[in-house]
Amino acid sequence: RLPPGLPPPSLPPPSVPPPPSLLAISAGKMPVPPAEYLRPATAAARIGYEDVQELGNFRLSPCGRERLPLSYAPHEALSIEYARRVVDYESLRAFETRDGRGWGLCCAKRLARGAIVVEAVGRCLSEAEFAQLGNKYEHHEYVVSFDDAMLERKRAVGDDVLYIDARQQGNMMRLCNDSETPNLKLMYWPLQRGGMEPPPLPRRAFLVA
Repeated sequence: RLPPGLPPPSLPPPSVPPPPSLLAISAGKMPVPPAEYLRPATAAARIGYEDVQELGNFRLSPCGRERLPLSYAPHEALSIEYARRVVDYESLRAFETRDGRGWGLCCAKRLARGAIVVEAVGRCLSEAEFAQLGNKYEHHEYVVSFDDAMLERKRAVGDDVLYIDARQQGNMMRLCNDSETPNLKLMYWPLQRGGMEPPPLPRRAFLVA
């Protein structure tokens, strides 16, 4: 399930052919002309957000003027198996849907089942910073959260990577939309697998086909 504030993405069923050379991740009912598919940098400029894919997740310094990239331990890097599934970010495209849902996301390459389409990237918020956003839907529209059970576990150990705010600084993931039949799922990383030792709590989230 996708957390509040991030609409679950939708793809056409596998039996429905994609637009020429494109497999839709979140698409309108009719394909748009190829010239209207926007690359990441162009999409960010057109829509009005800063693409921080290259920087990755970050916090703001106490003064609010400096971006501090999040540091990850070795076990937080994708394993070789999963790293091979990562889709080239520059192959993602934005386009305006024709059914009133705003912007959608598609890929210039066919996606295999299990492909890691994109990571949730933006400003990492603590509980207090998230509370400062307010309670209106538009305040949370592009904020990715962990599910309720995971949030409780993270709060219990003092983990302050609870929310990823992509409203002003984010990446193409923010263009995914809600669907009653989603064909992407949110994967937390590191994976929460059973074993003798409790796995480390995740601080990263990816959309997987």
